[in-house]
Amino acid sequence: MWIFYAFLVHVLLLGSILVINFRSTVIKGLQPQTPLLAYDLNPPATRLVLFATDGLRAASFFEDNCRHVPHLREIFMREGLVGISRTRAPTESRPGHIALLAGFYEDPSAVFKGWKGNPIDFDSVLNRSGYSFSWGCPNIMDVFKKVTKRGGSVHFHPFNDDVYETARWATYRLDEWVFSQVSALLDRIKNKWNTFSTVVFFLHLMSSDRAGHVHKPGTILFQKSLNITERGIWEMYRKFEETFPDKNTVYLLTSDHGMTDTGIHGSGTAHEIETPFMLWGAGVSRIASTVGARKFVANDEGLQLPLHELEQAQLTPLMSALVGLPPPMNNFGTMPTGYMAVSEEYEAMAAHSNALQLLAQYEKLLEQHRQGFFADFLNNFDQLSPAEIKSYKKLILNLHTRRAYSESLARSNVVMELTLKGIDYYHGYYRNCLLLSTTATFLGWIFYLYRLLSRNTAGKLQIMLEKQEKVCRITLDVSMFLLLFFLVAQRAPIAIAFYLLLPMPVWMMALKPKACGSTSASVPSSQPGVTARMTSASQLLLIIVCAELMVFTFFERRLISLCFVAFGFYNNWRNFVPNSREFYTWLALVIILACFPLLPLSEGYQNWYLFLSGIVLVFLRAFWSKKRRFSYSYHTKYCNALILLNTIICAYFDSEEYDIPILLYLASWSFLIYAFVSILMNKESNFEQRLDQICFNLGSLHALLSTSYESVFVQLLTMELSLSLAATNSAKSVPRVAFSILLYTLFSFFGMESFESVDNLFDSNSGRCFLWQYAPYITMGLVLLKHSLPVLLNMSIFYTHCEYARQREKRIFICILFICNIMGLNFLFLVRNQGSWKDMGASIINFYIMGLITLIIVLLSWVAQLLLGLIAIVYRQV
Repeated sequence: MWIFYAFLVHVLLLGSILVINFRSTVIKGLQPQTPLLAYDLNPPATRLVLFATDGLRAASFFEDNCRHVPHLREIFMREGLVGISRTRAPTESRPGHIALLAGFYEDPSAVFKGWKGNPIDFDSVLNRSGYSFSWGCPNIMDVFKKVTKRGGSVHFHPFNDDVYETARWATYRLDEWVFSQVSALLDRIKNKWNTFSTVVFFLHLMSSDRAGHVHKPGTILFQKSLNITERGIWEMYRKFEETFPDKNTVYLLTSDHGMTDTGIHGSGTAHEIETPFMLWGAGVSRIASTVGARKFVANDEGLQLPLHELEQAQLTPLMSALVGLPPPMNNFGTMPTGYMAVSEEYEAMAAHSNALQLLAQYEKLLEQHRQGFFADFLNNFDQLSPAEIKSYKKLILNLHTRRAYSESLARSNVVMELTLKGIDYYHGYYRNCLLLSTTATFLGWIFYLYRLLSRNTAGKLQIMLEKQEKVCRITLDVSMFLLLFFLVAQRAPIAIAFYLLLPMPVWMMALKPKACGSTSASVPSSQPGVTARMTSASQLLLIIVCAELMVFTFFERRLISLCFVAFGFYNNWRNFVPNSREFYTWLALVIILACFPLLPLSEGYQNWYLFLSGIVLVFLRAFWSKKRRFSYSYHTKYCNALILLNTIICAYFDSEEYDIPILLYLASWSFLIYAFVSILMNKESNFEQRLDQICFNLGSLHALLSTSYESVFVQLLTMELSLSLAATNSAKSVPRVAFSILLYTLFSFFGMESFESVDNLFDSNSGRCFLWQYAPYITMGLVLLKHSLPVLLNMSIFYTHCEYARQREKRIFICILFICNIMGLNFLFLVRNQGSWKDMGASIINFYIMGLITLIIVLLSWVAQLLLGLIAIVYRQV
């Protein structure tokens, strides 16, 4: 029954982080604010032209006194504002453009779509405008096209694959296509357009991002691409002015994110989050009244201009105000003060519209919170109560009546800051409670596992639980009823209510005296309670310490070497005969293996010499012993020898970029089937001989999937484990065996890889002997098989050389589960919903791995028993 409980509890715990950390921050059911024109305030511009230079960092724009943007320099030396816009991680194209046009950064719930899209629709400047025209990359066009509910007034023009292919190296051709399309449109509508309509032109210019990835920022080819793009922007500016000579057009040049010197982005370094912005045209100030003290050198003559700084999301309400639109409904940006050359009344009213738009989101959250019966008795965001909101709205009316626009602007800015704090407060209202309840669930489940480990013991804990059974049951029943009543009355969301209630049934199960299948009366009096407790309780602290040490290896894989060496010396040093050949062989293996986590990650790293060494080592290990040579059947010898030769040929052809013959691919797939079937069909009953064939077949299969040192590492690891277990006369400690299995499982992975990214699952190099064309899901399956084989080999060795592991299998797995849950509790608090996709993904993977690793070990142990022929004779003693 404990297996069912384990499966159910772990599924629920795995889902908990999604409820705690990845609920959407996009608020639904909002209404747009009134346009400024309705207040008889004419906007300074009726057209907005947004040049979004994808991937252009601020350093490239301002480099060498803006030498690489000479045409744009002519403009900002004459008019407008220029500065730095700071975005936030993840510095990727989709969230960056949403921050520009919708005013909010990455929605945590995007994890449910693999960060490929937004699961909840949102509003944008394109939606608010009378008309909008967009050109650029299909991925960016689709982001806004999917959330646009209007008809023919919103137009999207993505380029096709042919355009992208022609720009593989000549990256500027992507922007040239956009410029040509925009120019054609302007030619068609010249002297025909209703100048009273608000129009947004969105030009997504992708060449900077493409050039940065291909050529790297700072190179001559990148600068050439940037020169062509900036000249094209200048020509587009002249074309717009020629088409619309009424001087009612405002222009904004900026970027979604920056890029590092190595041509990557996604994290939060200065080069990645700092992007340039250049604002000029109708309604733009020459110098903002709120500019700081920073300046930049604008030309070779040493002219210094003010460097304006703002947050990327602030550009959204600023763009909206310049063309008289209300901010998008989901906007979290605050309009910067002093950037518009407009009347005090207009700027104050634009700030007020921005504040009302933010207050609408805050009031929506507040309304949801105050629906509950106990809302008045719970914590609230006291700095911005409903009465203060009402007072603010009355105050603004009064100030505008008295023409106190400066005071109105200042008050709106204060309210916007408080509103953003309030929105953050209610978005995270249940987060700490959920963390606390999930922690309680973890502790209850860990306590249940502890009782399973210490079952059949007449300890004080068991006796106390029997005596207090009625008190515990009544206390938990009443607590659960009261909590359920509170959550229903408070109208808490169902998912949140569920996880707040979850600790109760888990603790009911853990505290139930007969939950673990024994009572104090069922334990013979000859079993001393103290001795029995020493089997588990005295080692509890040691298990916790070891688990905590293992947590650090997930963030620094080199630490696994320290754990491996320390545990190896502690566990095996005294088991060998001093100064014996076995002792020095084992010691050398431990030292060599400890060096592997210091090497580069194996996926994506190729080394021909280490690769060949692994193949030679597989062959030598199989035939080094005379006993082994005669234990193999003829087909085992020849099939493995031929497949190792096939591996070398395939690797050579791949490295030289020759076509691999189809027969070699067929041979690899045939051996994949043969490796397992031949072991299962082997009628040999001797564990040692079956293990030899398992190591030979699976070692050859692993070499077939290797690219560098992986095969060397796995062969040395299995040799060290075999020596260690052969030297151990008797292992009579469940925690020690359990920790050994877990350590070798993690070491077999961290010795070659890390959990930082899922990208390695799709590394095509691992499937080079199997696939003639890239197939992502088959590649992922082959990579998973590659990482499973070392664990399968380790489990086979444990079952062969450690009889205690066969006898105490159930308790060992419970102890592994116990250790993994202690580690999982750590990772619960390390899950991130902000930062780069890589960091967020790694924190999720770490938590999920600890929830699934016991299941993985159990499944692979079952396969190991099947290969060893142990299924029919496995012990059931606990």
